[in-house]
Amino acid sequence: MHHNESSRQTRERRLAVFEDRYGVNSYARLITMLGQPCVTFTEIAERFGVSRERARQWQLKYLPDSPRGHQRQRLCLLQHEKRKLLTDPLFRAFYRDARGHFRSGQFVLIRARDGYRKRSVRLGPHLVAIKNARAIPSSKRSAATSYVLTSSVAPADFIYYRLDDGEYLVVPHNLVPRAGTTFIDTTASRFRPYRNTFAVVPGTSPAPQLDDVRDHLREGESDGAAIGR
Repeated sequence: MHHNESSRQTRERRLAVFEDRYGVNSYARLITMLGQPCVTFTEIAERFGVSRERARQWQLKYLPDSPRGHQRQRLCLLQHEKRKLLTDPLFRAFYRDARGHFRSGQFVLIRARDGYRKRSVRLGPHLVAIKNARAIPSSKRSAATSYVLTSSVAPADFIYYRLDDGEYLVVPHNLVPRAGTTFIDTTASRFRPYRNTFAVVPGTSPAPQLDDVRDHLREGESDGAAIGR
């Protein structure tokens, strides 16, 4: 207990000395910057008015177990690749719809040769294919909107279909015939219970909305090299 108290006092003195020199909340800002792999030591040095070498020493002193060198660069590259996913309209729609239903650790990206796959992710242990549903123009006989649902050639447990006007379906893969099918958007459709909900996917739970994609998207570690926070 004496050792813990001594360590706490040492940290408090260190914090007081640092903030006395660099300003209120400067230590928290430093730790935040050191924890962001795309922030360079040069940027940290310029922010605090010190040398690049001093910024590097701070990392060794305050975050000795944090990634350094090539590992830090790799994490920065992965961070950029994750953000690139959100420039894809279909993946962005899927992420917008799914993010409120799953905790960050459940949302697993799958590695691809050029970054991450845009048309499939893992929600927990479940593989989800991401597809657009093609709208069929309404006929005079029916005002209901219809969509063509194509099956997934690649293995999947569930298929997410983006519909029109921000609507979507999440359907068990085995309900969609290999040749595809049609969804007529009426209460009588067998697909209607899967509209605008992820409840069919086990493990679904309301989760806090996260503003930063880095907080939610993590890299998976299964399926060998094929799988790609």
